[in-house]
Amino acid sequence: MSSLIILRCSACHARIKAPIQLLGQTRACPGCGHRFVVQFTAPEEAGPLLVMDDEEAPATPRPRRGVAV
Repeated sequence: MSSLIILRCSACHARIKAPIQLLGQTRACPGCGHRFVVQFTAPEEAGPLLVMDDEEAPATPRPRRGVAV
């Protein structure tokens, strides 16, 4: 069983399911034919996300000042 990713066409906003093996490849939207790169996108309900490189991430989480752990 292959894993699927769900993305949206940037032109017609159609919801598209694609096998994870297509990541990084250019494909055409089945609805409007617009070409796009298959890539992960944030879930629609996620809201704003903080993204950082692995190099920037602290090795161990530090407790915030004034917050009991």
